[in-house]
Amino acid sequence: MALFPITPPAGIVKNGTDYANKGRWVDGNLVRFENGYLKPIGGWTRLKQTALDGAPIGMYAYNDNLGQPILAVGTRKKVYVLYDNTWTDITPSGFVNDASSDPLGYGAYHYDVEDYGDARSQSGLPLDSGHFSFDNWGEHLNFCFSGDGKIYKWRPNSGGTADTIATVVANAPTGNQSIIVTNERHLVAIGSGGDPRKIAWSNREDNTNWTSKATNTAGDLQIPTGGRAIAAASHGNDIIIFSDTGISRMFYSGSPFVYGIADAGTNCKAVSVRSIVPTGNFLSWMGENSFFVYDGTVREIPCEVHDYVYDQLNVPGKKSCWGGHNSNFNELWWGFPSGESQYSPNKYIIWNYGENVWSIGELDRGCWVDQGVFDFPTSADNAGFIYQHESTVLGNSPNLGTAVPYATSGPIQIGNGDNYVQCNQILPDEEANSLPGVTLSFKGKFTPLGPTTDFGSFTFESDGYTDARFTARQVQMTVTGSTTQDFQVGNIRLDVKNRGRR
Repeated sequence: MALFPITPPAGIVKNGTDYANKGRWVDGNLVRFENGYLKPIGGWTRLKQTALDGAPIGMYAYNDNLGQPILAVGTRKKVYVLYDNTWTDITPSGFVNDASSDPLGYGAYHYDVEDYGDARSQSGLPLDSGHFSFDNWGEHLNFCFSGDGKIYKWRPNSGGTADTIATVVANAPTGNQSIIVTNERHLVAIGSGGDPRKIAWSNREDNTNWTSKATNTAGDLQIPTGGRAIAAASHGNDIIIFSDTGISRMFYSGSPFVYGIADAGTNCKAVSVRSIVPTGNFLSWMGENSFFVYDGTVREIPCEVHDYVYDQLNVPGKKSCWGGHNSNFNELWWGFPSGESQYSPNKYIIWNYGENVWSIGELDRGCWVDQGVFDFPTSADNAGFIYQHESTVLGNSPNLGTAVPYATSGPIQIGNGDNYVQCNQILPDEEANSLPGVTLSFKGKFTPLGPTTDFGSFTFESDGYTDARFTARQVQMTVTGSTTQDFQVGNIRLDVKNRGRR
């Protein structure tokens, strides 16, 4: 008996052809790689049993002064908070939502997407998706929607009675792209007053005072590069300003200027504001044609699923791309629209930055916040349902449909490739007790360009030995897991013997 290992190394590779990626995983869905093992992602449960009005496109979580969790969700139509176990529509009076910019009729669509002169086939979807920015001013929620431009506030009830709706922050500039609160307690407006390069901030501890005087710390500046400032994210003590050309670093300098700004990177534009993900130690985002990380320096992330993303990305809907941190697994998730799904992301990738491996899959999601305030990561689908991820097994997940966790390898040459090889048994590693419900199937070939023969499926036995009789020179393996229980797949070996040459 000869035992031949056939388990590919961790991570899915989608650049180039499957044959070029022989011996690696080349496809999959609903799986991750952890400590070298192939595992299913966790399932999800509904945080709200009914859908919000409009597709969620922004989400933020924090605690009030009494430690009560607050979840804010901005949809294409409204703004909601989950507070004290109650969902409340806090949409401000006169709020201009994403649906308000929905152009209909003759010629109203992206160039070369639909035939000239035809009526739009996807009414109800905006030409350009706007974005929400949320932050907390103490326990008060502040937010801005780029399509509306005003800065709003909402107060919980730890100091009295909770606000029924959000209201405009007095004296704050309008026409803004986004907002953020600094460590020094200034409220910052990006693209302030409709000036695409202007960054303005309020007086310290007073977000209603925006007029710069010798007696206060309010002020403004211009981003140092051309282009339009669109978003901001915190990194350490700095604020990183994202523009449509790159990023700038805004830093606290003290009196008399309060803040300074410097160029921090070019040719690294984020494909979408929603794709920017703070992790604590670094920022990461999905760019126009690459993924980036900033930890004091901008670096491009080598991405083994780059072709999978950018060959399928629906470019007119790129502003709906989103990102999220799943810190318990050292993962960054990005979702993007493909095919005819223009403003409803339907596919995802996962980068495990601890092990530097990638996974792919299909999932209807539009935004995400990490665990911390809540026990599990929270996300939303494009129908308006809110979910908590990693909270159950996949089989209990609503709207899972017929999807199952699986991974498929590229071609694996058995032995030295000179001989036909007969497989008699499949032997997993010592973690055989973690494999109930896992099946293997193979597509075998005698020559690289020859016909394909299907073998299996073979179910792992509890004793660690699975009979599987087939003959081939190379195989492509698919591992399919159960949706009702966890599993992990490590080293798989075939009991083989040579059958001679052709």
